[in-house]
Amino acid sequence: MYRLKDIDDESDLDARVLSPGVQRASHTGRLVLAPQDPHLAFTPDQLIGPLLEEGLIGAALNRHPHAFAVGMHFLSLVAFNGCAVRIRDGAQGGDAFCHVVIESPSKRIRAWLGRNTRAPRCGSCRTRLADWRERMHHWVRTPRSGLACPSCGEIRPPWLWDWKQQAGFGRSRLWIEEVFPGEALPSHALIERLTRATGAGWRYFYMQD
Repeated sequence: MYRLKDIDDESDLDARVLSPGVQRASHTGRLVLAPQDPHLAFTPDQLIGPLLEEGLIGAALNRHPHAFAVGMHFLSLVAFNGCAVRIRDGAQGGDAFCHVVIESPSKRIRAWLGRNTRAPRCGSCRTRLADWRERMHHWVRTPRSGLACPSCGEIRPPWLWDWKQQAGFGRSRLWIEEVFPGEALPSHALIERLTRATGAGWRYFYMQD
């Protein structure tokens, strides 16, 4: 585990997210898990062993350096809505199926936004940041500046705004592909296993490309 003291001047923020007129391909979505502290980073090797033991992940896949089929206990660790859940895995063929990806850590805090991202609320006065796209453009260029609330004036980094699980920030993440926003929730057991493996709290959110 290692920690950044400051934010560097780079972000993988996709400019298309900040330009709502751009046409995007259809993407069901993904359930993303990341450390609560966006400065923290963990290597895939720190996570693969515990998640194999827990049964979240199974065999490695070829589609990503750290992609895995769902494990034997996947449905007890990720709760899907509905009483007759059917998970599409790679055995059916095609590009869209349920699997887990553990991403290598980045050197800098990144902004993970998608077409499902909406205006966040101030943590103090609950005012919506209506011009969040413009504000995030500015933050990418000058990340130490933070975002100022137009109502109460409080300045805070973007990850301390309330994005309602529609965006995330950090250096490390793992995700479960082919999950529509709100369709599934990580269990307490899964969050607890990640916490034990890393010594840090974890959170979740949803992304649609």
